[in-house]
Amino acid sequence: MRSKAVRSIPMGLTVLRLLLAPVLVWLVYANAAGIVFAVVILVAFVSDYFDGVIARRVGVASAELRHFDSRTDLVFYATASWAVWRLHPEVVRAIATPALIVIGLDVIRHVFDFVKFGRDVAYHAWSSKVWGLSLALALVLLMGFGIVQPFVAITVILGLIAQVEGLLISVVLPVWTHDVPTIVHALRIRETHTAKALHGEPRPS
Repeated sequence: MRSKAVRSIPMGLTVLRLLLAPVLVWLVYANAAGIVFAVVILVAFVSDYFDGVIARRVGVASAELRHFDSRTDLVFYATASWAVWRLHPEVVRAIATPALIVIGLDVIRHVFDFVKFGRDVAYHAWSSKVWGLSLALALVLLMGFGIVQPFVAITVILGLIAQVEGLLISVVLPVWTHDVPTIVHALRIRETHTAKALHGEPRPS
């Protein structure tokens, strides 16, 4: 049996990322050097990658932990977006319309999830993972080195793709499910659920 300390590492990495959000706020008001922002964002991204990997390795990848991980990502990257707005307002103005569409789709999906499933979801879809990687890279380059294009534009496009797929997954799934990599997986889950219903097998709650 793995020790309690080892099993707590994924939660610790997620909490670390959550605590880095107020650090970004402090860095903005402290007029910190760009490279410091880049390091903080990089640490957050590394923690985001390894918390899931370690959680699966030590057998603690529960739905609750995955949900906390998703909400932590939301807090951290929302704070990072605020930091970009404070330090690089010209970049925010340039991508305002598509960025607002991404945010709007996210809000719509959350409302839809609560209406349909009665709770929030955490799919951790592959498109969202690619978006997260792109977002971290764009933030490091922008905040650390002042590099804007083409990374910011690519990130916005990937965000639109991820949000649309997330909404489609919610539409397709017949019941609440976590960790759905793609819309194809969602369709397979629906087919399995329908087949069980036709054969009178008990449906998952």
